[in-house]
Amino acid sequence: LINIVNSSSSSNNKITCSKTCVAMNCDTVGIKYGKYCGVGHSGCPGEKACDDLDACCQIHDDCVGKHGMTNIKCHEKFKKCIKKVHKSGKVGFSIDCPYDVAVPTMVQGMDLAILMSQMAGPKLEL
Repeated sequence: LINIVNSSSSSNNKITCSKTCVAMNCDTVGIKYGKYCGVGHSGCPGEKACDDLDACCQIHDDCVGKHGMTNIKCHEKFKKCIKKVHKSGKVGFSIDCPYDVAVPTMVQGMDLAILMSQMAGPKLEL
């Protein structure tokens, strides 16, 4: 768990924004989906989300940008958003990374983020 925090926090200074829709590592913690989903993966300002799932990630990025990476409310709202998208029956932009794979991966990632946020309290900055 600590390595995940360290690797994501050390790479924050090197984040480049995305202008293309990608679908990689869809069943791992290293998922990159759309332009906004994934640790260290974010769309460029003004870029439109690739689909409804990516839009949830864009909203989450904005939330943690304003309130911090350990803000549990941001993570809970994100989980609610992606579960709603999954239940909608819509199909995402990627055939290789369907919602049935991407959403459970993201839920697990958020559960981990919530756990780490609870353990860290307000003092840890990611």
